[in-house]
Amino acid sequence: MKKVLLSAALTLAVAGSWAFYPNAAPTPTGYLMVVGSGRPGNDSYVPEIVTIQPGGKQQVQRLTNLKPSSDRSTTDVAVALHHAELLQVNALAAKGWRLVSIAQSTVGVGATTETVYMMERR
Repeated sequence: MKKVLLSAALTLAVAGSWAFYPNAAPTPTGYLMVVGSGRPGNDSYVPEIVTIQPGGKQQVQRLTNLKPSSDRSTTDVAVALHHAELLQVNALAAKGWRLVSIAQSTVGVGATTETVYMMERR
């Protein structure tokens, strides 16, 4: 009888202490966007990468070290922008985000180019 009572008391103590065990913070689920934006040939425009979290929080990474000064450097800036986008997407993939789609658009005179990476976590 003592063994049963002792086992029941220990089980109750373990179950009660489990309620106070620290839990890991819930990982955000939903969709996340990485938007790379650049305007080749425009000295006043700084390419940037914007990361939009599922809750709406935005992080802007301005690539101030990328400045086009000629047609060749414009190509170099575009490649460097895509390189920075890839690094950001790979970093997010390492944190459990999965790439769902990629869309690229070029808009207007002066050719503002945007690449949008849609990622999800379930």
